[in-house]
Amino acid sequence: MLKIGIVGGAKHWHTRSFSEILNGYDENLARSNGFPLYRTRLEGARVTHIWDPETGQAELVAKTCRIDNVLSSMEEMIGRVDGVIISDDTTMQHQKRAFPFLEAGLPTFIDKPLSPSIEEAQLIVETARKHNAPLMSCSALRYAREVEAFLAEKEKIGEILTGISVCSGDLVFYGVHALEQLYVCVGGGVESVRNVGEKGRDMVIIRMRDGRRFVLTVYRDIHYLFHMSLYGTRGWREVRVEDSDYFYSNMLRAFLQMVETRKPPFPPEETLEIIKTLVLGKRSAENGGTVLRLD
Repeated sequence: MLKIGIVGGAKHWHTRSFSEILNGYDENLARSNGFPLYRTRLEGARVTHIWDPETGQAELVAKTCRIDNVLSSMEEMIGRVDGVIISDDTTMQHQKRAFPFLEAGLPTFIDKPLSPSIEEAQLIVETARKHNAPLMSCSALRYAREVEAFLAEKEKIGEILTGISVCSGDLVFYGVHALEQLYVCVGGGVESVRNVGEKGRDMVIIRMRDGRRFVLTVYRDIHYLFHMSLYGTRGWREVRVEDSDYFYSNMLRAFLQMVETRKPPFPPEETLEIIKTLVLGKRSAENGGTVLRLD
């Protein structure tokens, strides 16, 4: 049985979701406290330790999801767990908590986004490599059922020439979902970005090194959705991601496999390219829509 530690985010959706999927939950407590109520259960691992700066929130998650150990410091997990999840706490500062675990060589999942800073993202990857710590960071939409279904029939629309991926929220914090679902479907190799929108209404034109262009649209005030349309030489497909139970549990499966094998499920260069695209997309809007190259 793999022992997993969760760091931070105890009052937010992801920590509660991950804890439910790995440990199950007391349904009455979960309902009364607004937990997600996911039904999927993964075998072979449990959250055994949790830490959060708000101890009361950590205790609530522990009681609801049957986590045995609520810690007074996150570093206490080192030597007591097989892998750690650095959970999104909506501050985009959660990633800073990863360093002691990476330096200890622990398999580490850093929730999205890896960092709002390109330099910090690179430092995290370098630290993981230096200490031989398996590292994974991504949007769960990389593992969406609907994305998998598209990839299984991708060849039917021929060569993908262009497309658009849309979601609500902030460009870096939430746009990572729309970009990552696009990225796994069309591949990497981003050359440059240009944001022709404005703050809260971002429209990022992404140019690939092979000359293709795609549009990432992230509007703060549109209704919650993850939607993508892809256009090829023989047809087109619409992808609407809605099954969150599946994408969370499927992502956790990939993380648990990494903990067991110490092999990341995809190279960190993909995550770095995604972060660079988002951060430079934001910077482009701030600079009046200038074209910014990733290299």
